[in-house]
Amino acid sequence: MNGRTYKLVTGIISLFIALFLAWRIGLWLEPEPKQKNPAPVVPSPAAKEPPFVTGTVRKDLNFEVRNVRFGNRGKTVEGIGIVTFDSDRSDLKAAAVAMLKKLKEKVPAAERIVLTLKPSVDCPVCAMAEVTWDRGKVDMRYGIPSLEQMEEANTLIGTKDKKGETVDRPRLYLPDRETFAAGLAITQAIDAARKKNPSLGDDQLLEQAAAATGLNYAVARRSRDFMAAYYTATEYGEETFTLSLP
Repeated sequence: MNGRTYKLVTGIISLFIALFLAWRIGLWLEPEPKQKNPAPVVPSPAAKEPPFVTGTVRKDLNFEVRNVRFGNRGKTVEGIGIVTFDSDRSDLKAAAVAMLKKLKEKVPAAERIVLTLKPSVDCPVCAMAEVTWDRGKVDMRYGIPSLEQMEEANTLIGTKDKKGETVDRPRLYLPDRETFAAGLAITQAIDAARKKNPSLGDDQLLEQAAAATGLNYAVARRSRDFMAAYYTATEYGEETFTLSLP
């Protein structure tokens, strides 16, 4: 089995797991009917809308750009760039450059492009990077750690910080499909529970999310904490570079 086939198979398995857990969440959140013939649930249109642009960086690195919005009379473009959940820093930069080129080709009038890179549109805490292209200058802020940053963070676990307190945080590593599927499900369930009852505290939200997904409480807590520590949107450094686009 070559690398492309392996990623395709593992991706299908991950999607199946996430859909199953999302189905469990849906059953839990569904309100009791108040009438004999309740109105049908209307699915989110975003799921059915085709991506604004798609592309391939290499055989095992594809991307999409979704949820595109325009501002400043079409000169500003904002959207969500979709990449695989296990993309590393070099993958993110390569995908971001390819996305910017595709968007500029499709919207020649664009002078500013802002993208949030995520593995899923529907994941509330999965931002992997934020990218801004402004007339040739790119500011890329990373939300996932490099291997060096992971190693450095992991070595501090259990040690004392400057305040004399023990460092207690999740061990960082490149997530596999099971880790991401569980993390996606639990964060979606927490987000849904918060919207359903904003007064709930963190522990109550986690308890309800664990029940909704069928995950053990300890597993749910570990998944939540890992997702929050690994996918941070902008907390793992940034770089600036030039990208001239016609």
